[in-house]
Amino acid sequence: MLLVAGAALGSWLALAGGWGLAYVSWRLSRAEAKFAALGVPGSVVGGLVVRLWGRFDGRWGKPLAQGQLGQEMADGLPGIVRVAAVASALFLVWRMRRVPR
Repeated sequence: MLLVAGAALGSWLALAGGWGLAYVSWRLSRAEAKFAALGVPGSVVGGLVVRLWGRFDGRWGKPLAQGQLGQEMADGLPGIVRVAAVASALFLVWRMRRVPR
């Protein structure tokens, strides 16, 4: 719930709390908890890095001007963090709905 609220409100504190609670969750296995708190957000941020790399090399999209890479990353980070929070929340809902062992 904190992840969705943090994504909707743009609250970095709520997002950190949501990922922290996911990391220490006792209903998930250790691997699932780590993936929800670190793997999903890391994958989404990695997608941003790959997209910017492609634009930097002129492989797709409008090529980035010299010295514009840092600004593009800073501009895209808040939206990407929100997408990562929603993706983590969806992963958590999916894993919490499984049949208990």
